Amino acid sequence: MPPEYSPVDRDPTLPDGRRLRWEAHRATRRKELIAAVVKVVREEGAGVSMDDIAIHSGIAKPVYYRYFADKADLHLAVGQAAARRVVRLVTVALDREGDVRSRLTAGIDAYLRSIEADPELYRFVVHTVPTSRTARADPVEDYAAVVGLRATRILGDLLRDAGVDSGAAEPWGFGLVGMVRAAADRWLEHRSIPRAALADYLTDLVEPGLTAVLPAALFEPERSAASQG
Repeated sequence: MPPEYSPVDRDPTLPDGRRLRWEAHRATRRKELIAAVVKVVREEGAGVSMDDIAIHSGIAKPVYYRYFADKADLHLAVGQAAARRVVRLVTVALDREGDVRSRLTAGIDAYLRSIEADPELYRFVVHTVPTSRTARADPVEDYAAVVGLRATRILGDLLRDAGVDSGAAEPWGFGLVGMVRAAADRWLEHRSIPRAALADYLTDLVEPGLTAVLPAALFEPERSAASQG
């Protein structure tokens, strides 16, 4: 295995093969370090410091800083890794076969399920914001944007297929994502209702706006077909 860090390996005049091997090693090592941080956060809680991470992971802080500029850079990378997982879960649910209501409920529930299963990691990503020159805005915005765009595409397709103005697709898509996130944050700290009930309530809030412009058959296809039979 290549050493943790070698200034020679970063020499841009080196042959491409050696530089590519170093880049591949670096990408692999970053993934390993991110996984180590995630494990510590899950076990020790969202408020862990870099000292805590080093102690509980058994990896010295200088090793982390060979691959990440500072804690903020590491925090962002952890957030992006968590985001990719959430995006996969939510977009698969949104893209499922079925009527509009069931797809909306499934997408909302997938998001809620992901944070319920990993609450400390979610808190670490969303609510622990390191301050440094490299710190960026909320890393959740990265995947909120991805999910918002996917919801926009789905809603846009439905609106166009119904022969109505699709201009509402983007504000509705991003509005839906923002609403779910705000409600999820509150729910995570105050579990006053079951997850399934929250998903249904949020769907109930969105559905009237959609039913006002979309054919009823998109929401209750079986009932619509029965009434026509």
